[in-house]
Amino acid sequence: MKEQELQALVAAAISDADLTGKEIPAIDLYLDQILSLVAEKNKAASPRYRERALTKTMVNNYSKDGLISPITGKKYSYEHIVEILLVYGMKNSLSIGEIKRVLFGVREDCGFDGEVLSRCYDRFLALKEKNRQRVGSLVESVLAEDGLDPQSDEELFLAVLDMLSLSAYLKAVAQEILEARYTDPDEAEKENKQREKAEKKAKTEAEKQQKREDAVREKAERAEKKAEKAEKKADKVEKKKKTAETETMQ
Repeated sequence: MKEQELQALVAAAISDADLTGKEIPAIDLYLDQILSLVAEKNKAASPRYRERALTKTMVNNYSKDGLISPITGKKYSYEHIVEILLVYGMKNSLSIGEIKRVLFGVREDCGFDGEVLSRCYDRFLALKEKNRQRVGSLVESVLAEDGLDPQSDEELFLAVLDMLSLSAYLKAVAQEILEARYTDPDEAEKENKQREKAEKKAKTEAEKQQKREDAVREKAERAEKKAEKAEKKADKVEKKKKTAETETMQ
C-alpha cells in the first residue's frame, strides 16, 4: 500500500462528527428530534461513521438498561441528550455493562450532576479533536519505530496487528481504571438484595426468638399464678381447719 493511500485511509478512519454542546438546543426534545440532529451531523462524517446511526431502539435500550437518567414524559432534557451522546461515543469500545458502570459510577460514586456531565462532554470533544490530530502522527511513528513498510503485504499485515495490539492495550487500561474506580451497579444491586435478605432473615429469627421468650415468660407467669392460687387455697384450708379445732375445744 502506498503512503498516500494509507494517509487517505487514516483520514477516513478519524473523520467522525460529534454533536457539540452548543449545537444541542437548550429545550427539551422528543426522541425523533434528537435522532434527526445526530443524523444531520453524521452527514459530515466518513461512510464508516454515517453507517453507525443512532436509532430509537438503541436509545430505548439505553433507558431500559439504566444508562441514562429516568425521563419524565416523552421529552429528553439537555442533560439526557448529553448522556445519550456519551453512551453513543463509548459503545464502540466498551460493553453495555461497562458503560453502565462508568455512568453509574460518576453519578453515584462521584456525585456528578447534569451540569458536570455536560462540562465533561464538552471537554471530551476537545480531547477527542486532539486525538484526531495525534493519530496520523502516531501511525507514522509506529510504522517507523517498528520498521514496518506498508508497501509490503507481509509488513502491512503486521502493521494491522501492531495497531490492533496498541488499541487493545489502551482499551484494557481504560477497563482496568473503570473497574478499579467505579462501583459495578449490578454487583451493588446483588449485594443490596443479599443484605436485605439477610436483614429480613435476622428480623424473622429475632421475632421467632421473641415469641419463644414470650411463651416461656407466659408459661412461667401461669405457673406462678397457679402456685399462688394453690398457696391461697392451702391457707384457706388451714384457716378453716384451725377454726374447726377452736370450735371443738369450746
